[in-house]
Amino acid sequence: MSKILGVGIAGLGTVGEGFLNQLKNFKSNSKSEPNIKIIQIAVKNIKKKRSFNVKNLPITSNTIQLSSNKDIDVIIELIGGSSGIAYQLVKKALLNKKHVITANKALMAMHGNELSKIAEKNKVSLNYEAAIAGGVPIVKAVRESLRFNKISKIYGILNGTCNYVLTKMAKEKKGFKEVLKDAQNKGFAELDPRLDIQGIDAAHKISLLSSIAFNIAIDFKNTYIEGITKIDPSDFIFAKELGYSIKLLAVAAKNKKEIEQRVHPCFVRQNSVISKVDNELNAIIVKDKVIGKNIFEGPGAGSGPTAASVMSDLMDVLRGTYNLPLGSSIFKKKKLKIKRMSDIQFSYYLRILANDKSGVMAQIAKVLSSRKISIESIIQKPSIKKKYAEIILITHKTKESTLTSALKRIKGLSVVKSSVKFIRIEDLL
Repeated sequence: MSKILGVGIAGLGTVGEGFLNQLKNFKSNSKSEPNIKIIQIAVKNIKKKRSFNVKNLPITSNTIQLSSNKDIDVIIELIGGSSGIAYQLVKKALLNKKHVITANKALMAMHGNELSKIAEKNKVSLNYEAAIAGGVPIVKAVRESLRFNKISKIYGILNGTCNYVLTKMAKEKKGFKEVLKDAQNKGFAELDPRLDIQGIDAAHKISLLSSIAFNIAIDFKNTYIEGITKIDPSDFIFAKELGYSIKLLAVAAKNKKEIEQRVHPCFVRQNSVISKVDNELNAIIVKDKVIGKNIFEGPGAGSGPTAASVMSDLMDVLRGTYNLPLGSSIFKKKKLKIKRMSDIQFSYYLRILANDKSGVMAQIAKVLSSRKISIESIIQKPSIKKKYAEIILITHKTKESTLTSALKRIKGLSVVKSSVKFIRIEDLL
């Protein structure tokens, strides 16, 4: 490597601007380390008005050309998207033996196995700290340290948009759509928030962490995904009364030769660590057999935090620090089964709208009992609909396939007036 580390940047949005601001203050004081020089910055629209002066920047609209520029040693991909130009650029750059840094979790979740193979064969870095939890250094922690401690479970809040929405719904007793609009106005949610609120963004991230932690290939397609759109203010009222909060959790766990990979809303105890993580913050908890529990918390998105992770990855390249993208060789990853959601056991919160008359609870309890589902607690409240009641049940642990069978039967009861809502409970966090 020359005394100048040539850098090409693809994408000049919020993170790109934050990275350039950080880079202004960097100067290598070591004779053994090269200085950093921006060779080219590729943008989709050169004429776009920006919040900072780009007059003296080496801007081009030919993004793919960065991958073959001989003066560029490392490409920083900040475009986004799982395919298209981002994928083409990163793949070609790795094939041309250039280091790659990306903040693109969708790209890594969908194509990470393929890209890791190319990076490994060509002995170049493929770093993606910025793709997971913004400024929280979770990739480095798991990949370079904790994975050697026999990790049993990684779980947490990996999407700041959803956490902000759920926090505001709980505290302000407002509906989902109203809070989401507020989040968009404040910049905590995209204009098209579907990847966030449907749980897909968090699923991208947990599939990557699962690969590193459990020495398996990335398996996004078999990750269970459920978003937060069906949660309403009443669920928060009942949750609080029962001693719970509601969080969208991303979970990866290993039990013998099976892996759990799932993203869905959960009831969590109000006194748990994860319950106290509010607004746009992210938090990841890693449980292993050596240390026990490690907790990582911080801002999960935004110009500064994400750019800080990009800068951290660039410093690794600058120092010549090389890590296999997924911790261990992609060619030696284990093939472990991803457990189906229907086979996992949970306790459940059930919310049933039924006729407000005697005998209703007995009918519901009979269906649950016939499938050996026991009830831990019951709350019954008058509904806003006249002559109806809200029946709230907390069940003991049961297999999800057993519960869904029971709920299908309960929905068919003449006294029940809508589909039964259920939310899984994570008690042992």
